[in-house]
This record gives sequence, structure tokens and C-alpha cells, in this order.
Amino acid sequence: MIDDRTTYKNYPLPHPLNIASQDVVRMREAYIAIDADMERVDAICTRMSDTFDREKFEKFLGLWECEPHGR
Repeated sequence: MIDDRTTYKNYPLPHPLNIASQDVVRMREAYIAIDADMERVDAICTRMSDTFDREKFEKFLGLWECEPHGR
């Protein structure tokens, strides 16, 4: 079996010379790994969104206002 992989994340790739039943297992492993990676990305984006929303609210309350230097 030919064990081709993606360059960046090392996900398994199917190959035309592989037996289809073997590649199905490899593709399943890749989908599971991609799903786990996307879950981590989604969590990071959610935390960033929550932080941004909190900062907007704090600015609305005037907590982020400051005097320019030299005054």
C-alpha cells in the first residue's frame, strides 16, 4: 500500500494504486483528524469572538478611554 500524506498536517491520502477498502479506512482516519482540528479552530474562534465582544462592551462603558500622551 502506498502511504501518501498531506504536507502540512500529515493526513493520509488515497492513492490510485491502493486497494479501495484500504483507502476507505485511511480516508476515515483523515476525516476524523480534520474534524478534531476544526473543533480546535472553532474553539479558538469562539474565544476570540468572546474576547472581542467583551472589549466592545468595555469600550462602550468607557473602560478603554485614555488621554493622549502629553496632555
